[in-house]
Amino acid sequence: MPPKPRARTYAAAIGGCESSGAGSDSCSSIVDDDYRQKRDRNNVAVKKSREKSRQRARETAERMERLRRENEELEQRSVELSAELRTLKDLLLARAARRGSTRNDTRPPTSPSEEEPSSVVLADPHTVCVDHEYTTANS
Repeated sequence: MPPKPRARTYAAAIGGCESSGAGSDSCSSIVDDDYRQKRDRNNVAVKKSREKSRQRARETAERMERLRRENEELEQRSVELSAELRTLKDLLLARAARRGSTRNDTRPPTSPSEEEPSSVVLADPHTVCVDHEYTTANS
């Protein structure tokens, strides 16, 4: 692939500037001024771009830290809920075992009025239904 053509200099673009002769100094100062302005604008743009990049990096680090803390809290909550679930299951199984061993007759209830409620409503809005477990444990 051939190399890209070089951009024309400001002196070449305005025409009339000769590389030799009396007009050379004024042409040179025009090119130098234009170059300095371009460099200054570029320096400002680079500073702005780098600051923007640093700001994005700070925001990303802050978001990462916030999400890490939230994740730790959620993991802790999960452990607490798992422990609570185990406790409640143990209580329900113990209660079902006590009911099964203290019944006078071993036949299952014949009507819904004889059957004791078999679901437990927790403080949490979720209901733990043990109908299937209770009926299969006693039948």
